[in-house]
Amino acid sequence: MKTLFGIPLYMWTTIIIVLFLTIFSLIVHHKMKKLKVGDKPSKFLTLLILGVGAFNDFVKSNIGKKWKFVSPITLSLALFIFLSSLATLLALDTPTKYTTVTAALAILSFLTVQITGILSRKWRHIKTWGEPIVFIFPLNILSDLMPILSMTLRLFGNIASGALLVALVYKLTGWFSIVVAPPVHVIFDIGFGLIQTLVFVMLTVVFAAGKVEETDLDIQL
Repeated sequence: MKTLFGIPLYMWTTIIIVLFLTIFSLIVHHKMKKLKVGDKPSKFLTLLILGVGAFNDFVKSNIGKKWKFVSPITLSLALFIFLSSLATLLALDTPTKYTTVTAALAILSFLTVQITGILSRKWRHIKTWGEPIVFIFPLNILSDLMPILSMTLRLFGNIASGALLVALVYKLTGWFSIVVAPPVHVIFDIGFGLIQTLVFVMLTVVFAAGKVEETDLDIQL
């Protein structure tokens, strides 16, 4: 594994993506605060507001009243996963082709799901692990933990296989890769990256929705 100053290259990519998202968020927040009543936002801000609003509505329609907790986390996960898949376009090492990164993302998703259940059901969420009888408590815990392994391997497998195929294309085509590589990048980096982002977010939202009290699901969009 290649390193820079003793740190793996994929970690440098992770740091770059996190810094970019942090700085971008601060800039957008600053511009939003400067807007006054009656001001017309720029086209970029308008598009951004519509995009975030559509994402919030999607989460709200599935999670209900606890959407304000789930939406920021899942949106952050989506942006990180998608930008990670685009890293190879900038000759950076893709973080999500390593199980350490995908496992960390899956653990964050798991914690989001469980905390959503606690926020909605309080102590009754813990009680559900012992239903219908207390003796199957370990099995219920295992059923909640298994999605971590599934999501980790799914994301890692798809991104790693895509990165391997792109590397093989460069190796086999040589200088001709200038012509062949662009459509391959579109398919495997952008296309597969977008699909895996949608799958990861959808699974997180669906798992979280399964932990929410039915009364909390009744909310007007």
